Amino acid sequence: MISLESFILLTSTIIICQGTSSSNKKGICKVPALENGHHMPKKDLFNIGEWMQYHCDEGYMTAQRNIVENIQCLSSGWSEVPQCSGITCPLQQTDNLHLVYSNGSVSKFSCNNGFILQGLEISQCYYYGWDPPLPTCKDSGERIKCPPPPQPMNVQVIKPKSDYFSGDSEILKCKPGFQLHGSQSIICKDGQWTSPPQCVRFHECGDPPSIPFGKPDLATVKPKYQSGFFVTYKCNNGFEMTGLPEIVCINGKWSLPPACISNTDSCQLSIEKISLNNLVLPKSVSVHKPLSNGASIPTRCKTGNFLASPSSEMECLNGKMIYPKCTEEKPCRINQEILDENFLELDSKHDYRVFFEHGEIIHFMCKVGYTTISDTTGLCFKEEIYYPYCRQI
Repeated sequence: MISLESFILLTSTIIICQGTSSSNKKGICKVPALENGHHMPKKDLFNIGEWMQYHCDEGYMTAQRNIVENIQCLSSGWSEVPQCSGITCPLQQTDNLHLVYSNGSVSKFSCNNGFILQGLEISQCYYYGWDPPLPTCKDSGERIKCPPPPQPMNVQVIKPKSDYFSGDSEILKCKPGFQLHGSQSIICKDGQWTSPPQCVRFHECGDPPSIPFGKPDLATVKPKYQSGFFVTYKCNNGFEMTGLPEIVCINGKWSLPPACISNTDSCQLSIEKISLNNLVLPKSVSVHKPLSNGASIPTRCKTGNFLASPSSEMECLNGKMIYPKCTEEKPCRINQEILDENFLELDSKHDYRVFFEHGEIIHFMCKVGYTTISDTTGLCFKEEIYYPYCRQI
């Protein structure tokens, strides 16, 4: 019989992430460092009032014992510091109850002689605690099988049965008004269940905000908008867009929309956009001198940056200054093998492209005979592409 005092249930690494300073004079929050997880939407800076959602990887949980959390950019910085730490469960010394063995996150218990085990002898440690609850010494029996399927808050087992053994699987779904995060199917493997999903209440966004001298692209307009949905804007003729052309619905709120400003047949260089795109101009070029329509200027990337545009020349075209873009990150390359594995293909908007720049949204669609329960958009982030997944209809 093994003593609980000599048993270490799980190892855990606590990751402490750094947020913004308490002053936040610039009115923006930088994405804190986050190990063992990732965040949405995939951008590095957030304005005050915007929300960020972060997801912990398999085997990790937030400080609130969830796998998904939302934090907000405030005037004092982030509402809380995101962290993903290894999943652990408390195990207190209990009279007459002993640990028989531990296999990863699954533990088996027994009682002293003369006592009977009440409850199940096997329990598994999840991000939300022990499931099923730890037994007490009033009932008995040794079973070599999986415990009942885990049922975290707001998750339902579609067709439960009395006994489960290795190889058995169950399909989980969320209660109405909640969105599934994680795998819908869980499997009994060697006496333990694979990690169950989390059901998070979703908040729909209202209609996308209107902007002067511009409007949303009808191709991206939907009857309803859930978290992760996006809308693209277009400016009227004679107006130039500033800011990102796409807004994203996160936690019931839209990210900031772009603005449309008037332009003329001549162009004026923008020091801000030159700096934003990490460009270096020839010394002979004056940023204060207007450029005539059709004029172009050669540029180069700042040291340590990579060209993410087809050309390195700035060009004045119909009153609009076209700037090449340089980024600190290398561009992403489409992986055809992953497209085939996920039953994806690029939509007609992108089907000619192989490379995408850091932070760029990529539009996919499912192959014929396949569908997805989420949006079919992907993202280029630090040379890696986030691919959606399609399943057979």
